[in-house]
Amino acid sequence: MPRKKVLLLTYYWPPAGGAGVQRWLKMSKYLAKHFNLTVYHPQNADYPIIDKSLLNDIPENIQLISKNITEPYSIASYLNPKNKSYQMGQIEPIENQSFISKMSLWVRANFFIPDARAWWIMPSFKFLNNYIQENPQDIIISTGPPHSVHIIGLRLKLRHPNLNWVADFRDPWTDIDYFDKLPLRKSAFKKHQKLEKEVLKHADKITTVSGSWSHELSQKANKNIEVIYNGFDKEDFGKNVYPEKKFIITYVGSLNDDRNAPKLWQVLNDLCSNSEFKNELELRLIGNISTHVKTEILKYKHLKTSVQFLDYLPHQEAIRMLQKSQILLLLINQTANEKGIIPGKLFEYLAANRRILCLGNKKSDIFQILQETRSGVVLNRNDAHEIMQTLKIWFKEFQNNLLNQSQHYNISKYSRKASAYDFIKMIENM
Repeated sequence: MPRKKVLLLTYYWPPAGGAGVQRWLKMSKYLAKHFNLTVYHPQNADYPIIDKSLLNDIPENIQLISKNITEPYSIASYLNPKNKSYQMGQIEPIENQSFISKMSLWVRANFFIPDARAWWIMPSFKFLNNYIQENPQDIIISTGPPHSVHIIGLRLKLRHPNLNWVADFRDPWTDIDYFDKLPLRKSAFKKHQKLEKEVLKHADKITTVSGSWSHELSQKANKNIEVIYNGFDKEDFGKNVYPEKKFIITYVGSLNDDRNAPKLWQVLNDLCSNSEFKNELELRLIGNISTHVKTEILKYKHLKTSVQFLDYLPHQEAIRMLQKSQILLLLINQTANEKGIIPGKLFEYLAANRRILCLGNKKSDIFQILQETRSGVVLNRNDAHEIMQTLKIWFKEFQNNLLNQSQHYNISKYSRKASAYDFIKMIENM
């Protein structure tokens, strides 16, 4: 039986770094073993994070096609080079925005729909339409955000109705955490809703990354939404990497104001008033950390000497930092859709086999995963007493060399390989 031909449409592809590139870079390794996989990506994208080390993860047995695109971010960066917050998936509080920032955000929200990559939709459609005519495909997969990728997929589906189309939502569209912060006119908001509805209507299969988001999308689409988790790549985790001897708490990823944890910083500062705790503690915050969050942490006189702010690290280095830690910190956005938020780094936290401290919602999908895998706790972000007691217990276990002695339970189902095979089964049945 001939192998199916699969065309993946993605904005994020190496040398892009960060969370957006990981899902399909890792997935492609397994899909290429079963299908003839072609990946379409922009040739000269204005990525906010670059990680050239990820070029080594691109499978040799896939075909790459790309096209130069024009992005308004290049103009925005020229006009306001200090403001990269939105491009990093963050929107600063309105009181912290400059006049130029407010204006650029308003223009972006109302004239670039569905997102600031809207200029690549028509050139990509024309390029891919010609490509498909010369190289017939069985299945196309679009992965967003940016959701402009789904509009490319929609146009191709309407032009080639016999193509099976999978729309993969790594994040929601109109329910994404920052959507209500966009200064949208009523007409722009309705256009978003219309485009989202069209994508959900015409896609043959729709996938997302959590059960709660699947439920929300299924209500909009009136069809079944497949849950295919992000995961960890076992090959990324070297053996014989042990925690350092200090009580290291590590957070990896963007830390915006929605993820800020004032009660945690207060509790750590109070604990640091005890010299025994202070001498052992090292708080490492790795990635794009909001200026406001940094300022808030540094106001604590006991804590500020125990914190390190590290810029984005290449993926493999970040993995090593996880393995060298005692506790891995997971801060969830305090937003309307937080119940379904499962950051991709959660699964790498699981694979690192270190205790996980999550501040978020105890009714969330993350809570269920941490309970199932016996890997950590979800605490109320505003409950200083609960946070304090948990850290005291874990610090005592650390002193007695008991903190990370047991293996996390049944985590293999959350590997990239397992998720890829869920995708493969779905594609084979289409």
